[in-house]
Amino acid sequence: MSMHSHHPTQGTRELFGTVSTLFKLIKNACTGNTKPIRLHSDAPRRLLKFDAACNHILEIMGFELIGEEFHPPEIVRVAGEALDNANPSRDVRLTQVRASLLFRRLESARLELYVWAGQIQRQLPRDERQALFMPTMVEDTLSRTLGTFNYKRAPSGKLTLLMATTGAVNAKHTAAEDAYRALGVLDDVCDALVEWAYTRLTAEDQSDDPVFGPHARSRFDSLVTISAARGSKELGLLVANERERGMVATGAIRSACVALFGQPQSEVDTIDSDTVREVFLARVAETSASKVRMELAEHLAVLADAKQDVALKAYADNVLSSLETSAEIEMGGAEGVAAWKGKVDTWEQLPVGLKNIGNTCYLNSILQCLFSILPIRAAVLSYGDNKTWNEELRLGRNDGGRLLTREEISEALKFVQRLKNLFEALVTQRVESWAAKRVRTSSGHPLASTTAPLAVAPDRELADMLLLRVGSSTSTTQASSQQQDVDECIAQCVGLLVRALPPPSLMDASDQDSDLSGPGDTWIYKLLSGALEVATDRVGAESEKTEKPLNEAFLNLNLNIPGEAADINDCIDAFFAPSEISSDKHDPDAMDTDTSQLRADTEAGQMVRRSRLKNAPPVLCMQVQRVQFDMTTMRAFKINSHLRLREQVSLTPYLHFDGAAAAHSRRHELQQRLRTVNEHLKALDVPIQTAAQTDNAQVSVVSALERVQAFMAGIGRWSELDDARSLLADLPQSASFITSSAEHISSQLREMSSTLSRARQQWEDELRSTQSELERIYSHVPQDTTAYTLHAVFIHSGHSPEFGHYWVYVRDYVREKNLVRWLKFNDSQVSVVDSSEIFGDTPKQGEESANPYYLVYVRTSCIDEMADFGV
Repeated sequence: MSMHSHHPTQGTRELFGTVSTLFKLIKNACTGNTKPIRLHSDAPRRLLKFDAACNHILEIMGFELIGEEFHPPEIVRVAGEALDNANPSRDVRLTQVRASLLFRRLESARLELYVWAGQIQRQLPRDERQALFMPTMVEDTLSRTLGTFNYKRAPSGKLTLLMATTGAVNAKHTAAEDAYRALGVLDDVCDALVEWAYTRLTAEDQSDDPVFGPHARSRFDSLVTISAARGSKELGLLVANERERGMVATGAIRSACVALFGQPQSEVDTIDSDTVREVFLARVAETSASKVRMELAEHLAVLADAKQDVALKAYADNVLSSLETSAEIEMGGAEGVAAWKGKVDTWEQLPVGLKNIGNTCYLNSILQCLFSILPIRAAVLSYGDNKTWNEELRLGRNDGGRLLTREEISEALKFVQRLKNLFEALVTQRVESWAAKRVRTSSGHPLASTTAPLAVAPDRELADMLLLRVGSSTSTTQASSQQQDVDECIAQCVGLLVRALPPPSLMDASDQDSDLSGPGDTWIYKLLSGALEVATDRVGAESEKTEKPLNEAFLNLNLNIPGEAADINDCIDAFFAPSEISSDKHDPDAMDTDTSQLRADTEAGQMVRRSRLKNAPPVLCMQVQRVQFDMTTMRAFKINSHLRLREQVSLTPYLHFDGAAAAHSRRHELQQRLRTVNEHLKALDVPIQTAAQTDNAQVSVVSALERVQAFMAGIGRWSELDDARSLLADLPQSASFITSSAEHISSQLREMSSTLSRARQQWEDELRSTQSELERIYSHVPQDTTAYTLHAVFIHSGHSPEFGHYWVYVRDYVREKNLVRWLKFNDSQVSVVDSSEIFGDTPKQGEESANPYYLVYVRTSCIDEMADFGV
């Protein structure tokens, strides 16, 4: 069986990944980066394997293996120190470093790897080369480097709307023009670039208060103006997120002052908070209308945010909560929230959202997903029982081969406690809202129909405990300038939960160093972690050889997208498909870029990596690898290809080596046929361009044939006209010759048109039947222990991997009513959505950059015990 049965360029892609990874490591060393390479890190290990050949290459380049880490050459440390020190001998020291033999060897290796990668990528299909090492014209390179007219533009509809809202052109700049100038962007850039400019200016603000100071408010005013002028949904979300973390626009402050004080106030900061409170109470006493009181309370919250007065903000939140819940509702009696829990209709009362406290949309999505997984929620809410967690700070649990300290355990317990507080707030506010509506409805309260979104603000210290580890930041404010990956944040959550668990019972002193005290024995890892069995074979040589399979644990499967409009089953197939590894007979010293040598190595024997699923966890997570690295621009980019999701998938084929190839064979054949038929149908609609064509009208081949045939058929009728007879009488040929020729041509054109029409019908029928068969294959999921049901879908919206917005869809199932629906958790907003938003064949119009980024599947046979959004 061919090792390329799934994808003919898989080996080339992996070779390119290995070479480009080596290139980045060498490049980092050349720039003085002293960070060591951990042998057990997922990303490097997946591409480099760190076998004997790989280690030999790194050692030749001067890297030193110390324990489980490769450290860059000593000369790199010297270069790094020289770069960090601003002393007179700095330039001299750097010159000496760059003149050294080892540094020149690193530079040569960097250039060789760059050229080698460029040669390898030529073996890939042409449509896959645009983001790799393709040569570019000098003009294009210069334009891309300088950014001249090389940016994504807003759709024309948004620009038309902008022009309509700016009014007549006069000598003064409009508010929208000033807003674009303030953010440093042109008025036709796309929303993503406006968002990038706003975020970048915030990150680079060197003023005393870059988050809430005058400069920050001016930037926010510009963002609000542009968002309103465009009517942009994406920018509107950014405005809402900024508003939630306490940013207010100048216009909102002016409106609040007018509502409370009767006129605008020049300096809000100079107004005493007690005065604001007194004026607010006076205005509330003047009216009994609930709507007016709510508006006054919202104006109070605006001024509290503008003044950055924590006490006033807490007072405003309490007032809003009191008005929403109503003074008639007494929840603090003997019954309290507990009495209402069993009465809540969880189908009618939606769950509670989470406020964005500064680029924490991805964190909010993770927290909502964790809350929906019943074993995790139940364990977190049981904190304090001195059974589930290690409240007594007992030693005995290992992490990474070392014993955890009491300080580390204590910090993990703080995380669990704060997570419990958040989960309790989500439950309490949902129950209180339900109770409030019941009381209001029964008493005819004017706020009975209030539908304001419910939202809880995550604890900042809770967020910081994750952001500190993931983003190396000291606070959520500093971390707001850069988003982190969902999988990294989930791994940190799991790590903290594991550290907070009590150590296992030890049989005797001899067991204290056993693996039982590691994370693998915990219920969390048994819930979320699976295992692969990986085997390496040498095939195609005189004597084939199979190495002993190794076990690899995983928290999530890293799935690549094999092509446009791929299916999730295709991604899983690609993950388990055999992959080629560079032959160890290739001389690593030579760093040879000769492809003929690589071909000879392959013929002598190719190393092939095979994998199978040894153990599948009850909750299976999958990371969709949308972020790739462009070695030409040396920047990361995001793949926005649509991914077709399935409500259920089966992992049965992947329990065996090469099971993916067997399962995929028929699917692959049908997909190939679909591509061929689609290409045929597309060719029929390709516009015909003629030399004489001067207008912009585009006509397909079928339409052109039909038009010409109709024209030729009309020549016979034309020849019977009196003027035509007179003309034909003066021609050398007889009129019958012209009419008969026209009839003959018309007949041939009719036959051509009929042939293509029949072919179109045949291809359309074949397209439908192939799609139906493929759909039947995808939909057939045996209901055994390897059947999984989709539970959560994390969405990233945005063209750039560095910026954008996250939300999560979560499957909600109410056992009592046997009802299923999908909920969308978008920070504070929680809504019911149609399943087509998740399982559509094509992306939602206008949201092409919003696509699945992280998936959570739950074993179907135990989904009732695993997933729940109850109270």
